[in-house]
Amino acid sequence: MTKTVDLTKLFKKALELLRTDLSKAEFEHIEPSATRFLNEIQQRINSWDESSSISIFEPYWLDKNANDVSAEGVAKMNKANFTVFVNDPITQDKLKQLLMLRKNADLDYRMPAKISKVGLIEHLDRFNFSRGNKPVFYVHRMLIMIFPELFTSIADRVKLDESSKVLGIKSKGVAFELVQYQVRDKVNDFIIEAGLQNESEFVKRGIAWWVLDAVKALKG
Repeated sequence: MTKTVDLTKLFKKALELLRTDLSKAEFEHIEPSATRFLNEIQQRINSWDESSSISIFEPYWLDKNANDVSAEGVAKMNKANFTVFVNDPITQDKLKQLLMLRKNADLDYRMPAKISKVGLIEHLDRFNFSRGNKPVFYVHRMLIMIFPELFTSIADRVKLDESSKVLGIKSKGVAFELVQYQVRDKVNDFIIEAGLQNESEFVKRGIAWWVLDAVKALKG
């Protein structure tokens, strides 16, 4: 069995698991909620005056609907540090650069490198907090919320690395944005191969989330 066939089988199972979960009563609200939420953010970005403050975006990053984009889980313990980080002047400048990229640049294969070059995550790596852990999850999710068409719904770096390994992608020492795009690119190849271009952005972004569960299901 070739690697291509294996990945096709894996993605089909991941899609099946995604659809099964979304059909459950407790989860059926997630897709429409995430879609409305991300559309609202995009509309705000499109209408945003680049000479003005980016404070209008701050409420979105920790909004309850953001959990429908990528659920926070235990990361919620780091919310206070995320607020500290977001209000840092250097962070504000980098966020503004990212929002300008989203508004003005083409969402193509060159974009992930441009996003990474802004250096938001590197700034987080260097940032000193008085207590607690770095709010890595929230920063990752913020990037996903700004560029949902390029990335997956996996904001947790460990899960992203484990999923990447399954897909044959080397992620060690590679920027989060670049790994995200490589994983999404694999999913996009499957989408085209399977004739699923009409699937929603939510589904396309979410398939990768179920890859690890799909591995277990196929083994079982």
